[in-house]
Amino acid sequence: MSLLIPHRRQIFLPTLTLAALSLLSTQALATPRTIYTGPLQGAGTIVLELDAPPTPSSSPLTGRYFYPAHGTDIPLTGTAASLTEPSPSPNTSTPAATWQGTLTPTSYKGTWTDAKTGKQRHFDLKRVAQYDTAQLEQDRKQARATQVNLGDVDLNAGITSTRAPYDTLKLAGHAKPVGKEIGNATVAYQMWQDPRTKFPYPRLTRHPDPQVMQRINYLLEQRHWQKSLGALDCKATAYTSTNPMAGTLGGFDEEDVKVTWLSRALMTVTESGSLDCGGAHPYNHFDAYTFDLLRGEYLDWNRVFDAYVPGKRTFGGEKSAALLTLVKQAVDQGPDASKADQHPNLEDCADLWPEYLALGAQAPGALSLSVSGVGHASGACLGTHAQVPFKALTPYLKPGGEAYLVRD
Repeated sequence: MSLLIPHRRQIFLPTLTLAALSLLSTQALATPRTIYTGPLQGAGTIVLELDAPPTPSSSPLTGRYFYPAHGTDIPLTGTAASLTEPSPSPNTSTPAATWQGTLTPTSYKGTWTDAKTGKQRHFDLKRVAQYDTAQLEQDRKQARATQVNLGDVDLNAGITSTRAPYDTLKLAGHAKPVGKEIGNATVAYQMWQDPRTKFPYPRLTRHPDPQVMQRINYLLEQRHWQKSLGALDCKATAYTSTNPMAGTLGGFDEEDVKVTWLSRALMTVTESGSLDCGGAHPYNHFDAYTFDLLRGEYLDWNRVFDAYVPGKRTFGGEKSAALLTLVKQAVDQGPDASKADQHPNLEDCADLWPEYLALGAQAPGALSLSVSGVGHASGACLGTHAQVPFKALTPYLKPGGEAYLVRD
């Protein structure tokens, strides 16, 4: 599978693309799908997904399974009576193993046989869930079509045990806190890491409003899960692709995730790196996500000041005259003296604004102006190139907007 991520106009499309990766993995799309879990003798617990409802033993059947410790999908093809598991090298047509079993509405039982050694393992898997992949994709398309907030897809078509149980079983419970807690007595966060995908992602550990913290942590977890699925799908290409990146984490393990600003009102998380699961070019990116810690959702910048034209989407929409004025002032001021000799710098990249402008918040208290969503040819300009001190926003603040610019 190539990581075919289109050039984006703004910062919301990576969320959708990464979420969609789980639907474009090694399995063939089918509807509905049934999930079974249980022990594979001597190898531990597995999670297996097959076409559903159960078909006659001679009917074609596709599926996939994973070991929780690894999270990598292994594709299955054949019939209910005899499924074939490929070797992790598409260069060979010799199967790695076969599954001889009996499929019922509640279970899948039989014998797994290593094709090379003939070693056998018994399996006794119980049905635990069923879902409709076509409905899942329809929900995601609908969420995208009506999206007015960055969190709409997460809330209306996110990865949950009812909507996407296979992915949830793959991801839930694996990420653990790493490193120190960062913040103050009012608000703080800690990075979490799934050891299978390696990159860290933040979760709030302290906030004055427990309900807000819960909602924000759900959104942060969804971001983490979406990217983890992308990484695990890249790794699963070991079974389907011969490109040099097949079987790797595709660069997700080197993803640079930072919290550039945290207060009791705002949190900005940036993601940057170079992802490559095969294809003409790697996906070089820089994306900024700002969370509203007063409301427990992604931030609508128009709550702070008139950043976007009313009636337009607040991400990738038409920039307001106020925002364009602030951008022009930053460009006229030129690059920071410490970065003037670095290239590319603000002067090199400012012509990409306002089309590829992404907003965020940045220490010590400023609106960050970044280049995000450009194509491969302009990828060197990705990142933050200027900042506008919070105090410079004062003439443009909406009623209540000052509440977002607190510094603790």
